Amino acid sequence: MKVPVSSIAPGKTVLYRGEPCIVLEHREDGTLLMAVEHIEHTFGSSNNFAASSLRAHLNGAYLDALTESHPDEIITRMVDLTALNGSKEYGTCEAKVAPLTLDELRKYHGIIPKPKVWEWSATPWSTPNVDEDDTWVLGLNSSGYLDYNSCSSTYGSRPAFLIPSTLTVEVDGDEATNPLEVYDIKELVQELYRRVNA
Repeated sequence: MKVPVSSIAPGKTVLYRGEPCIVLEHREDGTLLMAVEHIEHTFGSSNNFAASSLRAHLNGAYLDALTESHPDEIITRMVDLTALNGSKEYGTCEAKVAPLTLDELRKYHGIIPKPKVWEWSATPWSTPNVDEDDTWVLGLNSSGYLDYNSCSSTYGSRPAFLIPSTLTVEVDGDEATNPLEVYDIKELVQELYRRVNA
């Protein structure tokens, strides 16, 4: 059954163009999804996601396959490349598809399942100006712990991407539950109060 993605509660699984994805969050600019299945790829020659081969792959061949040659369906988002130690040397970068950052891993911790294999985040461990480090990248291991690995290694990624909240996605009957699930109690009470006093 096809429904607008905005009617699906965070933590639920949908099919975006046949790809199983977890709904992470409904934002003003769209709905953030994360692929359920991981892909394997080397991070790159440094720990800067903006210049990485992983970013090039995710926003090239992977994006084209994911969207079935409709890349404009994905909304470009800013990815914060602040290092684990707080260094902001790498700044931010625009991407249509990217691994989650450390802050996003923390934010969605309660709804994303542990990965089957170690997977990349977009967050560097440190940066060259701080301690001459352009090698180590933060990631999530299969036990759910944060860890780091060398950018030259090949590991998994369950990339995230933003789609318009009005876009329809496939859900099976179990996921297409009460559309009010996306609202918390406070929002529901406020809406009821507004309607009663209108």
